[in-house]
Amino acid sequence: MVSFELVGPAVVRAMSCPRCGRGMPLDEAGMVAAQAAWGWCGAVATEADQRVGLLLMAAGAPTDPRVTMARIGAAWMAEPYTGRGHGRALLQTLLGGLSRAKVATVLAGSEPNRGCAALPAGFLAATGFLPIATSTWRLDLATAVPATKRSALDQLGRLVQAVRPVAPPEPARRLPIR
Repeated sequence: MVSFELVGPAVVRAMSCPRCGRGMPLDEAGMVAAQAAWGWCGAVATEADQRVGLLLMAAGAPTDPRVTMARIGAAWMAEPYTGRGHGRALLQTLLGGLSRAKVATVLAGSEPNRGCAALPAGFLAATGFLPIATSTWRLDLATAVPATKRSALDQLGRLVQAVRPVAPPEPARRLPIR
């Protein structure tokens, strides 16, 4: 079973692409800024203690502590795991962390010259990114990550708690024993 988690720079630095064997093209300043802003710099997919996927983040403005923009710097998914929804789940893990960190916008590139670390344009389009320039894509988190909705049962419970509680019933009169 594949699990997904947010990770820091130490984990990312130790990883290499499963296709070409090269280390990830690291944006060290962006990773450090992301770590400082959010406490992590990427999301990793793992199965049986083996890392099978990565999305690497960089903070959009390394000098601003209230970063509201992020950039996906590199990505890969091991070949046996492509086309099975793992990339989408990895992206959702990352977007959930960014949403909790109050990041408003995510940028991604699909430059073919970046090799295996580039995100496919079809994947970006299928996951809600919109093209804004040649090979540059944008995702607005306010519209992409749905707000948590309360279930009808939760809403009913809140309504019942808001109404004054009804006094407990009086004990029944005991009839004298004859």
